[in-house]
Amino acid sequence: MGNVFHYKNSSKAIRLSQMVLGAIAIALSLSIIVDPGVGIATLIVLLSITLLVTGLERVAVGVLLHLTKSSRIGNIVLGAITIGLGIGVILFPILTAIFLVTLLAVGLLFLGIARIIQGIANKDVSKWSRAALIGVGILSLAISFLVFAHPVSGVILLTVILAVNLLIIGIESVVHGASGKRNVVKSSSNVGIER
Repeated sequence: MGNVFHYKNSSKAIRLSQMVLGAIAIALSLSIIVDPGVGIATLIVLLSITLLVTGLERVAVGVLLHLTKSSRIGNIVLGAITIGLGIGVILFPILTAIFLVTLLAVGLLFLGIARIIQGIANKDVSKWSRAALIGVGILSLAISFLVFAHPVSGVILLTVILAVNLLIIGIESVVHGASGKRNVVKSSSNVGIER
């Protein structure tokens, strides 16, 4: 029982970090809501850095490690392609943003279809839950169609939605840090353990 970790009250350091990180999340989300271009630019910079670092790592693995010839060539070629993609992201940020938003729109399209089908077909849940599933599906489809019809508006809309989500997470983190309590779902291994 000594190795069971239990959250009743968080330590001061954890509480402080929750409040500081929550405040940072709130500040970032508000800056993105005020100027969605900041969020898009940040995403593109992070994507390009990730691709460049990953590509360089693959090339280094291919060059420096003693691998089979096919593994060396594979790592070097894939690393070079990844570096090229990273440079492409830097050189063509607008195309990158459009590509990323198109991927999100396609994801929302399939999510919307799946929610509507689930709401119609799932007879085991309440009518209210089924209606909510269908409503969320319709909303997802509407946002997806908006993004396809007006990519610039779609970029701004999706950026603001993600920023609002970050804002909610930040507020939640500050509240949990200030209160000293954290909602934690008990794992099945902790069920039945007396405190």
